[in-house]
Order: sequence, then C-alpha cells, then structure tokens
Amino acid sequence: MSNDRGAPASAGAKPIPERIREAREARGFTGEAFADAIGVSRQAVAQFETGQASPSGETMSRIIGETGQPISFFTSLPSRAGEPRSPFFRSLKRMEQHHRRRIVRRMQWAGDIGTLLERFIALPDVNFPGFEFDAEHGDEDDIECAAERLRDHWGLGRGPIRNLGATIEANGILLVREPVCCQDMDAVSCWIGGRPIVLMSEEVVGGPRDLFNLAHELGHLVLHPDIEVTSSNLDMIEKQANRFASAFLLPRETFSREVLGSSIAYFKALKARWGVSIASMAYRSRDLGILSENQFSYLFRQMNSLRIRKVEPLDDAFPVNRPTMLAEGLRMLVEHGVYTRAQIEAALGLNLRDVEGLAGLTEGYLDQRVVPIRLKGNFTPDVRVDDA
Repeated sequence: MSNDRGAPASAGAKPIPERIREAREARGFTGEAFADAIGVSRQAVAQFETGQASPSGETMSRIIGETGQPISFFTSLPSRAGEPRSPFFRSLKRMEQHHRRRIVRRMQWAGDIGTLLERFIALPDVNFPGFEFDAEHGDEDDIECAAERLRDHWGLGRGPIRNLGATIEANGILLVREPVCCQDMDAVSCWIGGRPIVLMSEEVVGGPRDLFNLAHELGHLVLHPDIEVTSSNLDMIEKQANRFASAFLLPRETFSREVLGSSIAYFKALKARWGVSIASMAYRSRDLGILSENQFSYLFRQMNSLRIRKVEPLDDAFPVNRPTMLAEGLRMLVEHGVYTRAQIEAALGLNLRDVEGLAGLTEGYLDQRVVPIRLKGNFTPDVRVDDA
C-alpha cells in the first residue's frame, strides 16, 4: 500500500472530491475495498472524497483505472436536474448499502442523460393525474381508485395492458434496463428533479414478472412521491405498491367477470390474455373475494405439485419491457448533427460504455467514426433495364 499524502495530480488542477466518491459508488466499491484496489489507506480515500487531500498523479491513474471513468469525469460536473429522491428499494435489510448506492448512482447518470437531451429535444411531459394519497391512513379502495384513475388518465381502458414500458415512457417516465448483479433487486424507482425514473433489472427475463415489477414501481411513483423510505414504513408502502400493481394490471370490474374457474388450466388461459402471472392473478382473485381461502390454497398446492411455482407456463411468451426514449434521443442528437459523440462524452463526462448501457444503445455505437464518402460529380452510372 502506498503512502499517498495527498500530492495533487498536477500543479494547476485537482479532481472534484464529490466525483471521486460518485465514481467509486457507481462501481459498487465500499470505501475499504476501494482503498485496497488503489493501494492507499481507507483514511486517504475519505480525505480524497471530502477534499481534505488530493490524490497523487499515480493514485489518480489507479482511480481512473478502477472506476473506468475518463479524466474529464473528475474535473467537471454535468448539468443536473437534482439528486435522486427517496429510491424505493424493496429490501433494505437484505440489500447491502454499497449495492443500493451503486444503483442510485446509475439512476443519477441516467437522469444526467435525460437532462442533456432536454436541452435539444422535447421529451414527453410527466403526465400523472392529480391525486393525493395518504399512505398512513389510505385504504385498499383508495388504491383501487388511484389505479383506475391513472388508467383513465392515460386512456388505457379496462383490458389487458400491452407494452407498459412504452406507455410509461410516453407519459414522461425515464426507463432504464441493465444488469444490476444483485439478486435482491428486480426494479427500483425514484424522482430526479421533476421527472420519475425506473431502473429494471436485466436479470429478470420473464415478461409477466417484469410487467408486475414495472407496475409496482409505478405504484410507488403515484402513491408515494414524497415519502422517505425507512425500515419502519417499508412493509406498509410495499404492500400498497403491490395492491396498486394488481389493481392497475387486473381492474377489479373487468377481471372479476373473467374468473370463471379455479384450475391451473383455466388460470393459464387467463395468463395468455392478461400477461400476468398465475400467482399474481391468484392473489388478486383472493383479494377481490373471487376465490375462497381454500380455493386459493388449492391453486398453490397444484402449482407446487406441478413444480411451476418459480417458473410458470407462458413466462417466455411475453417479452420484457425495453426502454427506447434515452437511446432514440441520443441517436437524434448524433444523426441530425446536433451533437457529436465527442460532445456527448464531454457534456456528460462519462465512460461511453456507461452511457450506452444506461440508454440501451448497442455497445460501440458512440465510438463509431463514419468516414463520409460520395460519388464524384462527373460520374454517370450505367443503368440498364432488362427486358420483361
């Protein structure tokens, strides 16, 4: 371990302390693990991140290597709409803090991309109906009404919802999908400035599970925009978001009329129509009083007997939700000559692999260097039309 005493990287410039911490957290390093990776003490890392000392040139090169960010990341701050507000993690106890911090940083970077796009592109406005929900005192009927009101506001009717991802993006919600490398997280949502963002786990491959996850996060955004998540209220707001997701995906009036049986075969037919898992429809049927407790238990015993509790039939018949807004926005900037790839990199200060991953662009798209070529002005092609 080196004895880095905070010699500056150069006589005229120093890295921004907050950006060192941001880069570390975005890669999932704890302070101790980062210190080991760059060969300094934990105390030195703390000093770099608070501005009490600056890393030497040698240490700075290790920081760049471990975080994968360019030098410009550490010397500039992007334009930001705000900091992530109250991310809704479902497992505060099981999910380690450094994983939560990593994912929040990724969401912040996605928000930075959105802020850049809004300088040039009219992204869809955030389009939520006016609705106040009291998390402490609101009941199940209030949640049902909130779900129905959102459906009406978005013109979704009362039938199955197809491609919820496209719907929420059209109504101003930023959607990100990428590997999270954490088994305790399927999705997370928060507000950044005045715009909501949802990050979905790439590890979730079943369409019905993915659909419910997205509706669950939508429930948080609608019901809990100003709630600070704590260990004491987590269970309550998670149950409320689950109820919202069920009500939003399976409207009580329409869905109730269609539950005409309680067999696995019948619920499989319902799944083919609604795109929602058998387990979720079973819970919804019990909550609405369609299935008795005995019928509900019997349905799950059947699922356990058939070994379809974790992987259900038709899980692969529905695609997961794929984001498009950030990717299309960046393509518009590049392909219409509004912003070059180099300008995008400079404005965000991010490794281009991170930009591509967060936006859902093909890896390497922002590295492409297209050489313009054209036909000579005096060239006339020899055109021949074959006889019919």
